Amino acid sequence: MARARAAKLPKDVVLLQLALVLLHGGRLDYDRLADEYGLERRTAERYLACIKAAGLPVHSVRVGRDAEFALHHLRSRLDLEAVDVSPMAVKSLSLLLVAAALLPRNLGVREAVDTTVRAALRLRGLKIAGELRRLEDAVVVLENEAKDYTGREDIFEVLFDAVLEGKLVEIDYTSPRSGPERRRLHPATIGLYKGGLYVLGVDVDDDGSQARWWAIERIDQVPLVVGDALLPTEVRLRALASAARRWGPARPSSSLGAEQVVTLHFSPQAAPYVRARPWHSAVDAEPWSDGGLRVSVRLSGETLMFESWLLSWGAQVQVLRPLALARRLADEHERAAAGHRAAAAAFAKHVLDEP
Repeated sequence: MARARAAKLPKDVVLLQLALVLLHGGRLDYDRLADEYGLERRTAERYLACIKAAGLPVHSVRVGRDAEFALHHLRSRLDLEAVDVSPMAVKSLSLLLVAAALLPRNLGVREAVDTTVRAALRLRGLKIAGELRRLEDAVVVLENEAKDYTGREDIFEVLFDAVLEGKLVEIDYTSPRSGPERRRLHPATIGLYKGGLYVLGVDVDDDGSQARWWAIERIDQVPLVVGDALLPTEVRLRALASAARRWGPARPSSSLGAEQVVTLHFSPQAAPYVRARPWHSAVDAEPWSDGGLRVSVRLSGETLMFESWLLSWGAQVQVLRPLALARRLADEHERAAAGHRAAAAAFAKHVLDEP
C-alpha cells in the first residue's frame, strides 16, 4: 500500500527535531522517518548524514532487514559545547535570538533562549556565536512595552523544547475572562507580539484549524510534559496557517473558516508608516489619488486587537468596509471625544478653579 505523503516542514526544523530525538535517547528507523517527518529513504539518509557531520555520534543498529539509528552508547557522553548545526539551522536560530534581544534584558527571555539553544546545540565552529552576540548587543529598546517575565525562564524553556519536539504539555492558565483553567495542548510555535510572548497551542482533539494563542505570563506553573503523542506535521502547518490569518494573538473565529475583508484608507501623513510595516501576503495595498493608501486585509478570528490598532491611528484612517466595523469605531471615537471634553472641563472647574 502506498504511504500517504506527509506535509513537509523546512529542512532546518526537521534536522533540529531529529537531533533532539537522538539527544534524548530516542531511536529512528525508516518507517518513523517517513511517517512522522515525511522523509523518503534516500532523503532520510542525507538528513542523518547532516546530523552526523554536525558532531552527533549517530550509528545504525541492524533490526532484521531494517536499521535503527541512535547515538552510540560509548560516545554519547559528548560535550554539547562542541555540537555544530547546519547553516540553515543557524538562520532560524539567529532569528530567534535576535527576537529575544528585542525584549529588555531584565525580562529573562534572552537568558532562557541562551540556555535552551546555546546549551543544547552550541553554535561553535561556524563563527556565528560572536555574530549573534553582536546583533543582540546592537539592539536598543527605545520604548519599553514589554511584559515582565522575571522568574518564568523555566516555563519558556519547557514550551520551547515542546515546540521543537512536538510534545504534549499540560498548563495551568489564568484567563482574564474565565479565571483559572487546566489545559492539555501541543505547542506549535512561540510568537512575539507588542513585547509579549505567546505560545500557539493545539488541543488534542483539534486538527489545527482552531489553534489558540496563550499568553506566557498567564501560565502559572512550569508546564508538565505528558503522554507520548506527538504533534503531526500536517496539524502543525494547519495551525500556523490558521494563526497567520488572524491579527496578532487573536482567538480563532467561532465559525470555522470564516473570513472577512476589511478595506481601509490611510491619510497621506500615515501612508509612509503603513508602507514600512511588514505585511502578510493576504494584505493588498495600493497608492490612492490623494497621496494616501488603500489597504485590504483578509482576517479570520476575533478582531478586538485589530480594532484597537485601528483606534490608535485616530483620524489618520477610515474604515470603508465592513459598515458594521466603521460604525463601531466611529461610536468609540465619539465616546472618547465626549469623555475627554467632559473630564477636562470638570478638572478645570473643580480643581483649577477656572470658569
